[in-house]
Amino acid sequence: MLPNKLKEKCNELADYFDQPAWKNRILFYSAIFLSIALAFIIIFGIFNLIIPNFTFPNNAINYDNERYLLSALVQSLAATIALVITLSLVAVQLAAQSYSPRVIDVYKRNPDMWILLCIYIITIFYGLGLIKVVELDISEINMEGAIFVAYFMGFFAFVCLVPYMLKTLDLLKPSTVIKLLAADITKEKILRISDDDENIEDKDSIQPLIDIINKATENNDYETTRNGLKAIRKKYINIILRDRKITQNEERKISGIVSKHICKVGNLAINKGKEDTLLETISFFEHCGKVTAIKDHNISALNSAYSIVSLGFRATKKELDYPTQEAIDSIKIIEDIFIENKADKEAFSVCIRYAKLIEEAANNNLQCTEYAIFLLEEVVLNALEKEIKQNQIMADMSINTLERIIEYAMETKQKNLEVRARRSYFYLKENVWG
Repeated sequence: MLPNKLKEKCNELADYFDQPAWKNRILFYSAIFLSIALAFIIIFGIFNLIIPNFTFPNNAINYDNERYLLSALVQSLAATIALVITLSLVAVQLAAQSYSPRVIDVYKRNPDMWILLCIYIITIFYGLGLIKVVELDISEINMEGAIFVAYFMGFFAFVCLVPYMLKTLDLLKPSTVIKLLAADITKEKILRISDDDENIEDKDSIQPLIDIINKATENNDYETTRNGLKAIRKKYINIILRDRKITQNEERKISGIVSKHICKVGNLAINKGKEDTLLETISFFEHCGKVTAIKDHNISALNSAYSIVSLGFRATKKELDYPTQEAIDSIKIIEDIFIENKADKEAFSVCIRYAKLIEEAANNNLQCTEYAIFLLEEVVLNALEKEIKQNQIMADMSINTLERIIEYAMETKQKNLEVRARRSYFYLKENVWG
């Protein structure tokens, strides 16, 4: 029991130190400093126990040797930090080419590089100053202790390279970059975006993630695409559902901006024939629409439904059967929640577009049309059962849509589609008109 609790506490502490905030990273490097100092104290304590005559510090200083060693230490530190900075800049360049030039801001805000740079600068200038006064007989300075501090700081500086390199390598992973960029997505930053602003992309906290997602889509890196969309979705839902001060106008603007960005990803996927990415964008809107509709945030839910319809129409024109079917499924899920919550206007508005999408699927000879007709029938019957105010209009509109599908099926001699459409047509007429 105790080891498990200790392990949990250690994991919590490690997670706290690993956070990219300045306070967390300064405490992390301070912990390393104290750990090394404690290790030095223990080591010299052991030496004092083993060797009775061993004392530190002592006054046996060979100034030539000390000057040479300090000079070598300072030169090695300078060469090391120069090499580390060069390699770090190369890593930043590679990341910018692989993901987006906007990830440069992530590396620029990384506190590890600046903390390491400060440690090396302090250690180098301390060593240079010590070389200057090493042979001077200054009574206020304990020279042996001062030299020991220089060696200790040099050892500490080299040890700090290990966590810095691990952190830099971690920053090269797409998941880490996505996590850091997603942290910048806030209500205030989204609302700050103005269509009239010439520097809109510089202020848009979502755009860097969209760049990474688009790049990953082109490279068939669907895991990165999925992670990017999940990160945006999580932040978006948190803003809409957990911010109690959000107004309807703010919700409308935020949902509109987010939907516009994700629709661009979906449209790119359609143009490039990347069905996996298109399915991920449809899933994004389905989840957002479902969650927001359940919590009566109908503005956001309606935007999600409209976005799915938009992607569905484009998918039908490209004759993408399975994505169209997924779009139709997703819209029905959101529509059923609207009907269940008696959201009359929203249910009616979505149903109009839903029926048009199914008709478009039929006109493009997609195999999912028969299944879609069955879903449309379910939607209408559900609206009638829940006594939605505009259910009669929804039913009449759906019946007219089925009439047009039947005519098209007869013209194109699609017997199965005609049979399915006629069955739903007469069933709805019987339930609506008796």
